[in-house]
Amino acid sequence: MIISTSLLYAAYYVIKIVPIIAIGIFATGLAVNLGLMRKFDRLVKPLSAKARISGISALSVLTCTFSSTAGYSMLSEGLNNKRISEREVIAVSLITSFPGILSHLFTFFIPVVIPILGFTTGVIYVCLRGFVALLKTCLGIFLARLWLKDIDNQSTNSQSSVSNPVHTSIDKKHALNKSAASTYKMLKRITPIMFITLFLTSVAMELGIFQSFSKILDPVMNILGLESEIALISATLIVNTYSGMILSGSLLGDGMISTKGVLIALLLGNVISFSTRFVKHSLPLHVSLFGPKLGGKIVAVNGAATLAIDVLLIAVLLVI
Repeated sequence: MIISTSLLYAAYYVIKIVPIIAIGIFATGLAVNLGLMRKFDRLVKPLSAKARISGISALSVLTCTFSSTAGYSMLSEGLNNKRISEREVIAVSLITSFPGILSHLFTFFIPVVIPILGFTTGVIYVCLRGFVALLKTCLGIFLARLWLKDIDNQSTNSQSSVSNPVHTSIDKKHALNKSAASTYKMLKRITPIMFITLFLTSVAMELGIFQSFSKILDPVMNILGLESEIALISATLIVNTYSGMILSGSLLGDGMISTKGVLIALLLGNVISFSTRFVKHSLPLHVSLFGPKLGGKIVAVNGAATLAIDVLLIAVLLVI
């Protein structure tokens, strides 16, 4: 039963995610092969200059506003072609945090979160999530400027070579074929890795390995002197985000918990479930795109940053 469920879970997410990755890789390759990167100069150059990242990294940040998966696929393609370094990938993964959350604004936060939690509580929660993402983006820019001191010359040379390709009259059919071949080669490598990682993660979830972390909720509630409703919401969030949101809105509407309590519960649920969430969703994607070592680093850095900021926000709410 566990094996079949995990196989279906892995297959579902591979079918769902791989096409987006393919589009991102193909679009990046085509843009480079046709010399179209210069079309994005007005958008890319200011970000490249401020954060000292390459043009292709800046473009991936902008792409994350619409699709985080496509944006990361661009980074993977740039790393694979040795256009960007591993350090740049880690820094850019943090920089994409705020653009990434914007991509969910009209698909999750506005149509789902705000109606369920109510306008005031919903807007405050969305602003808190945006604040967390913004701080991570600022951290990424800081690391990029610290790590990539010599990127200016590299970025200039890279952009100039893209903007003024040697073969200016490159055949479009050749560019399409080259981009398609590059996409196929990348997908052939990452798809099996993604499937295996998703399968193993699902098996761990089915065995209840990650859910065991929820046992620490009750002692935490007792230490902090918080009502049991907060523990109930946080535990529900670990199992399912939508269920946790609906429960929060229901308890808030019935007056059984305050806005402050809901915010603490949602943030605490995020903290408790961060290991489950990152392992379940982020790790398979990043490992398949960047390999176990770099992919693991990216997930660890982003997870640690999110955890630290969430804990800080909870502390502030407890004091207020």
